[in-house]
Amino acid sequence: MSRRRVLITGIGAITPLGRSVSAIWGRLVSGESSVRAISLPNAATGVSLCVPGAPVEGALEPLQRSIAPLVDRFTWLGVLAARDAVVDSNLNLVDRNRCGVSSGTCMGGITETERGFDAIFVQKRPRTHPFTVVRTMYNGPAAFIAQEHELTGPTLCYSTTCSSSSVAIGEAMRQIRHGYADAMIAGGSETLLTYSAFNIWSSGHLLAAVSDLPAQSCRPFSANRDGTALGEGAVFLILESEDHARSRGARVYAELAGYGISSDCAHVTQPSVDGQGRPMQLALDDAGATPDEVDYIQAHGTGTRLNDVTEVKAIKQVFGAHAMKLAVSSCKAQVGHMVGAAGAMGALIGALAIHHAEIPPTAFLNEVDPECDLDFVPNVGRRSTKLDVVMANAFGFGGTGASLVFRKCDSDQFDKQ
Repeated sequence: MSRRRVLITGIGAITPLGRSVSAIWGRLVSGESSVRAISLPNAATGVSLCVPGAPVEGALEPLQRSIAPLVDRFTWLGVLAARDAVVDSNLNLVDRNRCGVSSGTCMGGITETERGFDAIFVQKRPRTHPFTVVRTMYNGPAAFIAQEHELTGPTLCYSTTCSSSSVAIGEAMRQIRHGYADAMIAGGSETLLTYSAFNIWSSGHLLAAVSDLPAQSCRPFSANRDGTALGEGAVFLILESEDHARSRGARVYAELAGYGISSDCAHVTQPSVDGQGRPMQLALDDAGATPDEVDYIQAHGTGTRLNDVTEVKAIKQVFGAHAMKLAVSSCKAQVGHMVGAAGAMGALIGALAIHHAEIPPTAFLNEVDPECDLDFVPNVGRRSTKLDVVMANAFGFGGTGASLVFRKCDSDQFDKQ
């Protein structure tokens, strides 16, 4: 069975580094951080929790009055990011039955979930708000994106913790590749900057301590790293079959050429080298790429002690001697860990790195962990004369790992036929 090529023709994002994709990219390459100290009070006890986090700043544009009361913040961000992606792609949908949505999230509408628990258990109300179900449902972004754009193709949602949106993008690619859709809006959304979410992550000893320099709290691959920082945001891509993109003369960022997904069944929270290496190898195989063709990896790189070392060992296992020639970096020092949207953020970086021939740095990497001995593009972004194949990794609690492979397209702009 022949496989259709899948191309990325639009990107929309709302991240801690901003709303405009061009501005986000400029700040990424410059090494700028959006992480800061955040103090969140417990409404019941009045006790505050101070942690590092990366919020989306500024007011959000309103949604339609018929939709606005029905959505939690994570859906709101997702709808806006997807809208920007559609505009960026200039997508012309001839057959809306052949276009769908694929979204990922880890904890869904946790802002509204927190309000519901407060209403029931603290305020002792007999009922929650009548819209609690649609505000908290994990498929909220997919549902409302499809509604806004009148799409009747597959509308999907995946929740595999930190790999959720990589899975959403990879599975959307398969929908197009195997002929079930011609175009998909694919990505993820997460808004975990709530007291309960921070408490959960802090209690699990996953968050970095707030230092005298809060912007530098998350330090992937550093010798003195001590945890991650939570970030919020939404990133969506427009994926199209090559024929669909060519027929309308679409501008192309990159080809989404490979997707690998597997389960690390060794432990529910502690990654293994084999478990992280397997999706990377599967993604290479799916793309028909050899290890030495890959120029750059956007790593999962959370800044936790265990993940960073394990990922380095997994890269060495898969890429062999070529691992020492690879450029590898992690954006989490700059935007925090966007969790369910982290994979989509990695996909944005993969596509734009190829499009701009630039590699964003690993910020605040002043003293590298001796066990992490790859080229992590420390502190300063890098122009590249050769950036043809890029990989982006995402690994989640529960063991689901997903890797995406991007290729430089043979034409940045198709002539409309």
